[in-house]
Amino acid sequence: MNTKKRLIGLTTGALVVAGAVTGGALLANSNEGPPAQASETADHQIADVAVTDPQTGDKVYVDSESQVVKKLGEAGKLTVEGEKVPSFEITVTKVQALESCQLRGFGQQIEPENGTFLLLDISATLDASAAAAVDEEIALMPLDASVFGVSQGENENIAYDLDTIASYSCEVANTLDIAVGAGDTVNGQLILDSPYDSGQVIYDPEKTGGWTWGF
Repeated sequence: MNTKKRLIGLTTGALVVAGAVTGGALLANSNEGPPAQASETADHQIADVAVTDPQTGDKVYVDSESQVVKKLGEAGKLTVEGEKVPSFEITVTKVQALESCQLRGFGQQIEPENGTFLLLDISATLDASAAAAVDEEIALMPLDASVFGVSQGENENIAYDLDTIASYSCEVANTLDIAVGAGDTVNGQLILDSPYDSGQVIYDPEKTGGWTWGF
């Protein structure tokens, strides 16, 4: 769980975390205790993170890159301020590093452009109440490769741009939907094209702070 004060709103057809969105709803997400040191920018962002989890009362831990730290299998959650039931949950349950993948529709093996394919097992839920939190017709949280990042470890700089042609060309048995809509739960697998074969995987649509899972 995690508690970071944010406004959510609809941007280019997707419900995303943002600093200020007209007509959005104030949300919070939480986890376990602040780092000892952080940059000035990170300090400002971390100051916006709740000290304790609204559901469990546990301390929230945020790294110097403004990411709430989770273990594989633990859910990152957005919770409306003052409430205890999450509006959005995302969980990375497994990360596999691959040297190659099978080309979709053809069968031969292809190699990553950035160094390593990461095969993620992900589940995500967006509560039906999210539809009332925005002024647009459709409430969504994006789940495609462009909203994920990787780092070499906790408190390390994050690399994005993991959505290469190679990663989209991989055959995946249970492909994750590119977004989850209000009232829905999705489960599936996603391929990232990563420069690292171990470290942290990050979900952060607006690149202003999200959740990170070590692998």
